[in-house]
Amino acid sequence: MSARLRTSILLVLVSIVASVSVSADPSAIPPDPSAMHAELKETEGLAGAIAAAEKAAGGGEAVQAQYYSATNQVFVTVARADGMFSKVTISMLDGDIVTIDEQGRFPGDPVSGDWTETESGLKYYDITVGTGESPAGPSAQVEVHYTGWLNDGTKFDSSVDRGESITFALNRVIAGWTEGVGSMKVGGKRKLIIPASIGYGERGTPGGPIPPNATLIFDVELISLP
Repeated sequence: MSARLRTSILLVLVSIVASVSVSADPSAIPPDPSAMHAELKETEGLAGAIAAAEKAAGGGEAVQAQYYSATNQVFVTVARADGMFSKVTISMLDGDIVTIDEQGRFPGDPVSGDWTETESGLKYYDITVGTGESPAGPSAQVEVHYTGWLNDGTKFDSSVDRGESITFALNRVIAGWTEGVGSMKVGGKRKLIIPASIGYGERGTPGGPIPPNATLIFDVELISLP
């Protein structure tokens, strides 16, 4: 990295343009990478580090750039075509790539492309389309494995971690699950993005892990119809 580039970056004490994590708003959806990239392009002083990070990530568009004077490093997040993000750390001492870590726009299995949105506000991606039957109706029993996160990536529950699937009637859970799992086929896996209106609403789970008005993200696998 050139001395001129290093000097220009050092002039930026802290430059935080955008982030792949959501703000403190629990109802927000992780932001769209293309909008973040457009905003980042308007920032001056970090162009060299951004270009280096995009190259190190194997292509894609940067959506975040931060300089920290305490560590003399630049942190750049690059959105890739496969739906994943590469978080690249660059040393300002020698211009070397220090680390490259990966994460998705959403927690859990990576997804790309457009989601499907229903009239209720439910959004989902089919990670794997099942080949079996679908539940017969809202009172049908289903067996699933699932993991749930808040929009900031905080995991609050997981049958996968416990190593034990769960069985329940679709009309005994939140409406987002009734709808989202109810249209799956056995053998399928789906990422559900559930707004509070069909989740836990304005109250969340008092005393529990889900705050009021929380958007919830689940990876759900439909194992069987007992």
